[in-house]
Amino acid sequence: MRSVRAPLAGCLACSAGLLFVALLAYGAGTVQRLDARVLDRFIVTPGSHAESLAGAIVPAGDVPVLLLMLALACTIGLLRGRPRQAAAALVVIAGANLMTQALKVLLSSHPRLQTILGAEQFRWDGFPSGHVTAVASIAIAFAFVVPRRLLPAVAVIGVGIVTAMGWAVLALNWHYPTDALGAVFVAGAWGFAALAGLRALEGERSRRAPQLGRRAAISVK
Repeated sequence: MRSVRAPLAGCLACSAGLLFVALLAYGAGTVQRLDARVLDRFIVTPGSHAESLAGAIVPAGDVPVLLLMLALACTIGLLRGRPRQAAAALVVIAGANLMTQALKVLLSSHPRLQTILGAEQFRWDGFPSGHVTAVASIAIAFAFVVPRRLLPAVAVIGVGIVTAMGWAVLALNWHYPTDALGAVFVAGAWGFAALAGLRALEGERSRRAPQLGRRAAISVK
């Protein structure tokens, strides 16, 4: 039971973080102004090399790539004889990205402060960032299915990709910084939830094994 508590606490912490960021981004004028000012520092010049680089990064969060990575993660899990881990990868990617799209719809009618950037200059794509959610959920999904020795490499690559995507959506003037942060909390919440589910199932299986052993011994006697 103790092994389940830690990921459940992580899930609750990420959920609380998401709620806190959303409340600040939508309800606190000071945070909204800071959000806009930070974004203004990240926006790159149209036609620049930086814009080309950002444009090359964002397709990694598009739906075709997301589905391809989901299929690859599940295939790795199944080939390694880890169907539960493959299912966890599916839950993380599907749950995180569906939740992000639901939040976008739910919050789409709420205005965000644009006095610094100007409404006509900003192509806001909603809270949280779908592209950041996509790459963050992919990174977490692969952490479930790869061998343990590869986890450090997956973590480093995942952090790098999420950071790059966060920069790209700001550089292209698609999202506020809080949108990217909210996306990380969404993916983290689903990752911890899936881990808690796996540990609960493993705990149940370990409890059943001694019971089955005792029953077999009794039947032999």
